[in-house]
Amino acid sequence: MIVWAPWHPRHGYEIPHCFEGPIAFADLDSRLLNTIKELNADAGTNNRNGWRAVKTVLVRAP
Repeated sequence: MIVWAPWHPRHGYEIPHCFEGPIAFADLDSRLLNTIKELNADAGTNNRNGWRAVKTVLVRAP
């Protein structure tokens, strides 16, 4: 399944202070974009050097 997820060059898909695990969205929608904006505001970064939305593949772990 192809999904959109927040990704960071240093943290990868692991969102600091998120105890629920990785977050993924079926579409590139306003909830994901707001999440990216909030993560970048907290980190003092922008979508070029910090958090950004990336298309990825979600698979079941073996």
